[in-house]
Amino acid sequence: MRRVLVLAAAAAPILLAPTAAASSNKSAPPENVEIKTNDGVKLAASFYKPSERAPAVLVLHDAGGSRAQVEPFAERLQKQGFGVLTIDLRGHGASKTDKLDWDKLSDDDKKSTWSFAPRDVDAAAAWVLGQPNIHSTSLSIVGLGSGCALAVRHAKNDENVVSLALLAPHTQDFGFDVRADIQALAGLPTYLVASKDDDAERMAIDANTSSGNPFVELVLAPAKSTSVLEDKKLPGKVAAWLGEKALPKKGKK
Repeated sequence: MRRVLVLAAAAAPILLAPTAAASSNKSAPPENVEIKTNDGVKLAASFYKPSERAPAVLVLHDAGGSRAQVEPFAERLQKQGFGVLTIDLRGHGASKTDKLDWDKLSDDDKKSTWSFAPRDVDAAAAWVLGQPNIHSTSLSIVGLGSGCALAVRHAKNDENVVSLALLAPHTQDFGFDVRADIQALAGLPTYLVASKDDDAERMAIDANTSSGNPFVELVLAPAKSTSVLEDKKLPGKVAAWLGEKALPKKGKK
């Protein structure tokens, strides 16, 4: 089934103390930007500019985390040749306000807040695809933990999404049915990192079985690790895999 494009409008970027070096520097530091969602929430974000016109990657942190948590992935993806955007979701990191601080929310309020987080992803995706040096129809999304639920949900509604990397996803998350959402994405290249014998491993296997055409590449996390972030080689693995799926091949426009 063809996925229909549904992107929320994002406000024009506000640059905060730009620190990016010349575009020819593949390791240029990120620019701090502010993105406004369609319900008026201001999100702190970092944009890692590519050295030349490139596809985009949006990297989403886990619930209770911040964009600092996924910085190694953003830096490695930038070196791979992508333009990368990381955001602090509403109530997280530098997006916290006096009225909304994730760490101070009850469990019910956290679930409610996460239900609005897709608006953050919509605004971030629209913003990065609108940048001058970014291919406007090529977006990959990397999700960590509960960020995977947001990545999969957005991919269902955005035909510009060409690949996903899901790091330690949960099958059910803050009211999101991630298992069902992944099965609805049959055919979309997906890299999924899970621990052996956990629900996420079974979710990946079931998605491939139900599609009849395996589209999820399942990678098992090291047995002794308590978090995928402990695998220091993972950012490079994710970047290389997304590069194969989303970067233009040499000699092709």
